[in-house]
Amino acid sequence: MKSIIVASDLSNRSRAALTRSVTLAASLGARLQIVHVVDGAMPTETAAKVKQDAETELSEQVKDDAKGRILDHKISVLIGDPIEEINAIVQNSDADLLVVGIHRRRVFMDQIRETTMEHLVRSSRLPVLLVVRDAEQDYAHVLGGVDLSSICAGALRKAYQIAPNAKWTLFHAHEVSFRQEAERDYATWKALSDLPPNLPAPVFVETSASDAVHDLMEKGDYDLLAIGAYTRSNIGRYVLGGFTSSLVRRPPCDLLVAP
Repeated sequence: MKSIIVASDLSNRSRAALTRSVTLAASLGARLQIVHVVDGAMPTETAAKVKQDAETELSEQVKDDAKGRILDHKISVLIGDPIEEINAIVQNSDADLLVVGIHRRRVFMDQIRETTMEHLVRSSRLPVLLVVRDAEQDYAHVLGGVDLSSICAGALRKAYQIAPNAKWTLFHAHEVSFRQEAERDYATWKALSDLPPNLPAPVFVETSASDAVHDLMEKGDYDLLAIGAYTRSNIGRYVLGGFTSSLVRRPPCDLLVAP
């Protein structure tokens, strides 16, 4: 992994994302671009002052998180619409990963429209890492969803780059009474997919993907969940599947979603 982008709104949620990004960039030797977008609706003089303050605060946060480690990084504070500016940076960069914090929950608004994080995950050409927990150490235990798609294989490859030394658990949720077919299809998919080495065989569970994640999270101490974006054709570019959307809204741990 050569380059990482992290988007920060200077909230506590984004603070965890920045810490994780610094840890990843330092351990992987990757370049890090920290992006903050000041609301373009502010008066010009106010926006300029907020921009200056944000640059100072982000510089101090990076210094604190680096803890003396050499870090190749750049701080970009822009003025405009956050989603538009972040998407533009992603589209025009050679980055390998976009890191963000979880969204601020709003009980009413979340019921009637897509959240900012759902929009970023849906529209990003990059895998997106949503950071839930404050942690400075490397990932220790990864849970990976297996849906036998090329997107899923990409998610596992990216997660392996992020957590090469972690313990892994894979799961495949299938319909009741289709265990043999599921195992056969998995064997074929594994042979055709360029998967990371030494991944364990998946746990086959006769339930929905959502219930499988819930049950496995209760039984294991996972700090990273990796899934594909599970998309389908629709009006516009595409929409996230319900399983992915529910996880983006309420991730049980740090969540990696590959497009």
